[in-house]
Amino acid sequence: MLLFLTLGCDAQAGDGVGSDAATEDTSSDTTGGPAGPSDADQDGLTDEQEAEHGTDPHNVDTDADGYWDSWELTEGTDPLDYDSRIYTGFWPYNPDKDALDPGSWDAAGIDVGARVPREAFLDRHGELVDLYDFTNYVNADDQRAYVMFDLSAQWCGPCHAVADWLWGEYEFALGYFDPYYPTVREKVARRRVWWITFLVQNNDGEPAAWADVAVWYDQHPDDKIPLLVDPDGLIFSHYRGSGFPHFMLIGPEMLVKYRPGPDDQTSSNPYPPVGVVDEYL
Repeated sequence: MLLFLTLGCDAQAGDGVGSDAATEDTSSDTTGGPAGPSDADQDGLTDEQEAEHGTDPHNVDTDADGYWDSWELTEGTDPLDYDSRIYTGFWPYNPDKDALDPGSWDAAGIDVGARVPREAFLDRHGELVDLYDFTNYVNADDQRAYVMFDLSAQWCGPCHAVADWLWGEYEFALGYFDPYYPTVREKVARRRVWWITFLVQNNDGEPAAWADVAVWYDQHPDDKIPLLVDPDGLIFSHYRGSGFPHFMLIGPEMLVKYRPGPDDQTSSNPYPPVGVVDEYL
């Protein structure tokens, strides 16, 4: 019960698929010239290229793994094999991310509008996940998804409580957090917001390692939450709060939308960024 009575943990010592793809214009020009190569499904591969690779020219995703055939060929995975995909965890992929401003950690800030720098972090599958693959994701409701950064620590009881709540398997957690934020779990499930948990500290308050991510997943096997490790402290050092768990709401362009101030927390809204998702998204 103590775990829920205390909604935050003081920081310990020891700091330390959705985007539209570019498609080829196959129409004739205004001078009446010949049309470009045919691309029946408009996935960026010509029908001739589809024939070479054995993919379906009338289906952007031949193996139905959530990643377009052209994306998989770009990333070196097999567009004919469901089990060979860009991310084992089915995280989103933005083929246009290289055109975005990558920002820099030297200039990273916490003010509204500040850019989160482009970086890749290991997930529980041992794969590097590019944060900018979450940019400009469009969900099934044709809405651009926001991103919630959840900075959690293995030693932090309330961090585990929030993970249990999102997972939805423990009635005690549901009964405690749902009255505060009744719409949030559904919005996470429908990808109105991508909730990303960064495990930043282990049980000893030291920087988390990939093995800690495996332990966390064993405790909260929630496949809809990307669980990333921050061994070099990039996320923690730039976005830490006064305790754990700590939340920041990030916009579809990977710009800071809301970071709580010291006076924003109230008894009816213990986690203000989560409250923004509940009330406004």
